[in-house]
Amino acid sequence: KYKKADFGRCPRVLCYGQPLLPVGLSDISYQKAVKLYCPRCEDIYSPKSSRHGSIDGAYFGTTFPHMLFMMYPHMVPPKHNNGVVSIYRPKIFGFNVHEIAKLQRWQEAHKELFVSPIHHKETWLISCCMLGKLPG
Repeated sequence: KYKKADFGRCPRVLCYGQPLLPVGLSDISYQKAVKLYCPRCEDIYSPKSSRHGSIDGAYFGTTFPHMLFMMYPHMVPPKHNNGVVSIYRPKIFGFNVHEIAKLQRWQEAHKELFVSPIHHKETWLISCCMLGKLPG
């Protein structure tokens, strides 16, 4: 079934239609429906087919794909295609997007982590004064 891709193929472009394997997110019955595991990108997807979506994930368990590849290591797909590792590199008009842009987007999304520690001390002191409990 794996070789015939009965459970579908990975939707990612850089996986080149890698066949998927069923996997459960829980070993306890009736907790989660079956999901599909791509051994190339090592990600999990929800099945498109309603036939697969109604199967209990515990039927396959959380270890099925990993045990299969332990028993049949020759079936493990390579992480590359013809010796070339395929990594998507974002470009604008043919130019690579600079790494600092990625860092700045992350910092903008996580501003609250970069609040000055002095600000926290001031807030704490004001709170203590309002409660009448000054630090000793």
